[in-house]
Amino acid sequence: MATHGTYPPTYNDDQQGFQQQYGQQQYGQQGYAQFTNVVTTTPGMGPTIMVSHVNDYMGLSIFTLLCCCLPLGIAAIVNSCEAQDANAQGDMVRAQAASGRARTLNFIALGLGIFSWIIGVILLVLMFTGVL
Repeated sequence: MATHGTYPPTYNDDQQGFQQQYGQQQYGQQGYAQFTNVVTTTPGMGPTIMVSHVNDYMGLSIFTLLCCCLPLGIAAIVNSCEAQDANAQGDMVRAQAASGRARTLNFIALGLGIFSWIIGVILLVLMFTGVL
């Protein structure tokens, strides 16, 4: 019986392993922002993880646009996009400012939307009971 190599296969130290063994090229994820997390330790305390991107509130912005208040939802989406762009460029100050504006606009739109829905339900109940 002939042997066809060693098990497990041995790799070179240049981290190419599978690619060198089978002749395939390595493809990276181009077009996506690469974020790194920094872990620091402080004596007497546990490790601290610092995330290098800011929340952009895009999901909440889309929800408030569709369900609560159209004008504030549009403004919130604009600020969410600005926060995403600043995150991609690594500008954390601008990303935090845009994220804060998007969060504030979303919460105002959410409050107005809930208030409007409550008033609408009360008016419908009053209409169908014959009070109005």
